[in-house]
Amino acid sequence: MELNRRQVLKLAGLGLGATATPGLLAACSNDTSGGGAGDGSVKFEGWDYEATLVQQNLDRFTKASNIKVNYTPITSAQYVQKVVAEFTGGGGPDALYVYDDSLAAWVEGDYLQPIDGLPGVDEVYAAIFPGNAEAMTYQGKRYGLPYYTDSNCLIYNAEILSKAGFSKPPASLEELEAQAAKIKSQGLLEHPIGLPAQLSDTWWAWVWGLVYSSGGNMFDDQQAPIMNTTDTVTKDVLTWLQNAANKSKVLDPASLQLLPVPVDNAMKANRYAFTIGARYALRDYNDPQKSKAAGKMKMALVPSLDGKVHGTISNTRMYGLAKDTEVKDNAFKLLTYLGGLGEDKTPYTAKFWFQQRGLGFAYKDLAKDPEITASLKKFADPAIYAHLAEIARPRNVLGVAWYTEFETEMHKVVQGVLSNQVQPSAAVASLAQSAETLKKKYS
Repeated sequence: MELNRRQVLKLAGLGLGATATPGLLAACSNDTSGGGAGDGSVKFEGWDYEATLVQQNLDRFTKASNIKVNYTPITSAQYVQKVVAEFTGGGGPDALYVYDDSLAAWVEGDYLQPIDGLPGVDEVYAAIFPGNAEAMTYQGKRYGLPYYTDSNCLIYNAEILSKAGFSKPPASLEELEAQAAKIKSQGLLEHPIGLPAQLSDTWWAWVWGLVYSSGGNMFDDQQAPIMNTTDTVTKDVLTWLQNAANKSKVLDPASLQLLPVPVDNAMKANRYAFTIGARYALRDYNDPQKSKAAGKMKMALVPSLDGKVHGTISNTRMYGLAKDTEVKDNAFKLLTYLGGLGEDKTPYTAKFWFQQRGLGFAYKDLAKDPEITASLKKFADPAIYAHLAEIARPRNVLGVAWYTEFETEMHKVVQGVLSNQVQPSAAVASLAQSAETLKKKYS
C-alpha cells in the first residue's frame, strides 16, 4: 500500500514514519469510540505524572463547573504512540497533554485545532514568556495553553565539591571535567558525572542544553542543519563528551543504560556529584523525606566551552484541544482552568503545580508571587532560577514535522560518541545527513 504525505505525517507521531504497514494502519483504526459520552463530559488524557494530584485538581474543576471529566493517565513511555493510535482510529481525547516536541507532527496529522480567537487566549499569550508562546505556536497559529515549562541547569552536590576543595561550581566544561577528575582522584566517587543516555522516545534535554549553553545551534532559522558547516559548537561539545567518557573517565559509562529517574535516584543517594537536568528536580533532590543529599544539592548555569558565554534550553508542555472534539466548549473550559487565567486573572493550576511539585511556570508574574518565592527558597537560589528562565530558549527545529525522528537518530549518534564508536566529526556529518534525508521525506 502506498502511503500519502498525510498518512506519513500521522504515523510520524508514532515514531514509525513510512515504515508502517497496511496492517498497522488497520489496527490503528479499530477504535471508533467518540470523545464525549453524550452528556457534555470531556475525555481528557495525559502522561502519568502525579495522576492522583491531577485527579484532585480535576475534581475541583468539576465541582466548580459541573462539567464531568473522564481522565485517563497513560504511561509516559507509551504516551505518544498510544494517543496517536487513538486519533488515527477516530477515538482520541477531547483535551490532552501535548509535548512541544510533538506539536508540529500532531497539527499536520489533523489531531489538534488552533485556539486563536477563543476567550482569554490573547491574554494568556501576553502574560507568558515569549519562548513558551513560540513553542505553542505553529505556522502562525496558537495550539496550546501552558502546562509547565522548565530549563536545564547544572545540578551539583556542594558537599562533595567542598570535600574536593572547591568552593564554587564550574563555569566551563574544562572546569567541570577538572573538578570531576579531582573528585575521582581523591577517591570520593569513581564516576562523578551521570547523564541519562539510554535510548528513549523523548528528547535528551541535556544534549541541547550543552549546545545552547555555548551559544551554538544545530539548525539555522530555516531549519537547515548547520552543525556540520558553519556552527562548530555541536562537534566541540561531542568532543568534550567523548573525552569525559573515555579519557578522563569522569562520565559514568552506565549512563548509556540510564533513564532520568535512575539518575535522579543516584543524585539523591550521593552517587554523583554532577548532572544536567531540569530546575524542578532540585525540589525532589532537596526533600529530606526523599533524598539523602537534601540540603547539599545546588543549581548553577550549564557550563559552556569558554566559561563566558552562557545559555540553556527550555521546553514547554501544554494542554491541547482535539480537532474532532464534539464538546469543544466544555473541553476549552477545562483547558482554560488547567492552563489559563481564572476570573481573578491568576493561573491557579500553574501555581498549584509549582507549590505541589516545583514544576516551572510560563507566567511571568508568578516569579514575583510571595508564596512562590518563599517556596522556591526552600530548594533553589531564586536569582539563578530566574536567570536560567531569562536565558533559556526553545529548540528552533520544533516547527518541523520530522523533528521527533531526528531526535531519535541523534540519540543513536550521541551514544556512539559516548561509547567511542563514532568520532565527533563523523557524528555531526551523520546528524546533518539525517536532517537532510528527513526534510526530503516530508517535502
